[in-house]
Amino acid sequence: MESLVIEKVGKPVQKKSLPRLKAFYPFTDIKGQLISTRAVGVSFLNRQEIVARLQMGDRIWLEMEPDNPYDHNAIKVTRENGEQFGYINRLLAADIVHYFRAYGYPVQGKVSLLTGSRWDGYSLGVVILFKLPKPKKSNNNGYNPTFDSWEDDWDF
Repeated sequence: MESLVIEKVGKPVQKKSLPRLKAFYPFTDIKGQLISTRAVGVSFLNRQEIVARLQMGDRIWLEMEPDNPYDHNAIKVTRENGEQFGYINRLLAADIVHYFRAYGYPVQGKVSLLTGSRWDGYSLGVVILFKLPKPKKSNNNGYNPTFDSWEDDWDF
């Protein structure tokens, strides 16, 4: 009697380990998956007007910007309506962009604190809060499930 041999089809899936975050980034506080950081670049272009319309607790979005001519790891920060008001610090972005690539979607966060003033030449600033995204899992067939609700990822 012939024995039946079942061969594994395809290459085994290799786990790609994501880099660990450093202990210190400028103007950043990391507690587990929760990251609080100051948005940079808020004084360029018309971004001060956009920052002036922000309120504490407003929902924001963080999205990779691989076509950025100055930094291919850039992560832009936008309001819910798509208006960009800044970026993530380049040192932090260089380490978390791998998480964003593995996640595959924009990451939601919120405005944690508004700083500065428009009085006497000072500029406004924004501290944002977001969760470090986890890679999306796929089932055995390689199909990636769709993301039905952003509320699953963040509690507002």
